[in-house]
Amino acid sequence: MGQRVQALTAQEAFRHLLDLPYRFHRDRQTGSLTRAIERGSEAADTLLRLALFNILPAILDTGLTIAVVFSFLGGRYACVLLIALLLYVALAQWFVRQRVRARRQRNEANGRAQHFLLDSLLNFEAVRHFANEPHEFGRYEKARLEQEKASLRMTLVAGLSSVSQNAMIALATLTIFLMAARDLAAGALDVAAFVLIGTYLRTLYQAIVSLNIVYAGWRNACVDLEHLTDLMEEAPRSIVPVSGVETGQGEGDRALEEARPASLAFDSVRFDYDGREILHGLSFSASPGETIALVGPTGAGKSTIARLILGAYAPGAGRVLLDGRDVSSIPPAELHRIIGVVPQETQLFNDTIGYNIAYGHLEACHEEIVAAARIAQIHDFIDGLEQGYDTLVGERGLKLSGGERQRIALARIILRKPRLLLLDEATSALDTGTEQRLMDALRRVTERQTTIAIAHRLSTIRHATRILVIEGGKIVEQGAHDALMDLQGHYFAMVTNQSGSVSGFPDEVALRVEPGHSVRKGKLHDRAG
Repeated sequence: MGQRVQALTAQEAFRHLLDLPYRFHRDRQTGSLTRAIERGSEAADTLLRLALFNILPAILDTGLTIAVVFSFLGGRYACVLLIALLLYVALAQWFVRQRVRARRQRNEANGRAQHFLLDSLLNFEAVRHFANEPHEFGRYEKARLEQEKASLRMTLVAGLSSVSQNAMIALATLTIFLMAARDLAAGALDVAAFVLIGTYLRTLYQAIVSLNIVYAGWRNACVDLEHLTDLMEEAPRSIVPVSGVETGQGEGDRALEEARPASLAFDSVRFDYDGREILHGLSFSASPGETIALVGPTGAGKSTIARLILGAYAPGAGRVLLDGRDVSSIPPAELHRIIGVVPQETQLFNDTIGYNIAYGHLEACHEEIVAAARIAQIHDFIDGLEQGYDTLVGERGLKLSGGERQRIALARIILRKPRLLLLDEATSALDTGTEQRLMDALRRVTERQTTIAIAHRLSTIRHATRILVIEGGKIVEQGAHDALMDLQGHYFAMVTNQSGSVSGFPDEVALRVEPGHSVRKGKLHDRAG
């Protein structure tokens, strides 16, 4: 039962964690979080064991012993025992509170140490590139020292508690035996009763000590459960029913809907981060099968639009509609079946290439995986590896280059066949030739879906049905590539800046950079310009 409770607690915490909103995961400390789940699940087992095998027997022993003493020896002995018991409990409670405080400090320090350890390992490339190994070790060492101090304080408090409680027991025993000796001398007690007192005192003290240990263990387990209970109290992603929107569908309607591209609309959407407004009444729509490109400077709000589409955030005002339904009213599992995402920062599991591609559709056969890899222009690379599709990619895919990771992510989403495809700088790590071949293949594949593409490299979105130029959270221009070029406005300036800076270069370039100069996009600049 204990092992099962421990497993169920961890499983429920993990399930709840996966269902928490984007804001929580944006602010989380992974190392501290995993340690909280581990400690909490162990504490659940501890509480179960204490309740079943320690608390009830100890309470029964204590109550029956006092009742027997009162019955055979009289009220004076029972009162002394009861007073001694209450003083013992009060003293024990005070020491337990001190131990709980020290244990809480130790848990916090342990959580910080786990966070620093995991964070440094996950970002070891940045640590190594900046030669900050001593800094990372210093942070970890400081947290471990804090944990050590708290643990030593727990040990000191436990030692003082044991000494004080034993002294309390000795004092109570001395008082009882002095009373019994006087009664024995006066003839009020016989030798058998005197021996009986000693026997029951030992039983009582064993029960009291057991209760104290149980109480301390119970409080410690409760402290270990604190972070887990705080986690479980976090509100999961909520589905808000939107009045006036019909969501009921028959099986035939649902099958028909899943076979066609999705429609998307932003209706006067406003959104802010901590009081700083990012989108200012944004409105646009994408008809089924359209390819809409979002371009603009960094910080214009393009990634925020992507997160609103995914339901990671709720708009402060206005609505985001998918197939005429408010995104906030669509269950998360259904929403992510409709939308496929290829982010700029590719996330791969520490497993095989085949597994990472198949993650888009876990029931896919090997032939389907290979077909998706061919479309993503990654099959030839995989086929040239010694273990092929069984090659391990390493932690977060670090055994692969950025371009290889992006193409695996594209293959994964091609295999998924979503009704709305969200590309967030999905080819930023690819060379121009591979990017062009991949975009041609994607254009053929994406005819059956609506596509929203976020791009800084404007050559990748010239084929888009409509291009939205976003600045300061507003659409300043929109239209097809040729129409926007004819306007000679914001989009024209962006295209000219990108294409003009690299035009006229030969296939091979010999380059020497003098001290104090830098090369950027084919132009030589000194520090002043």
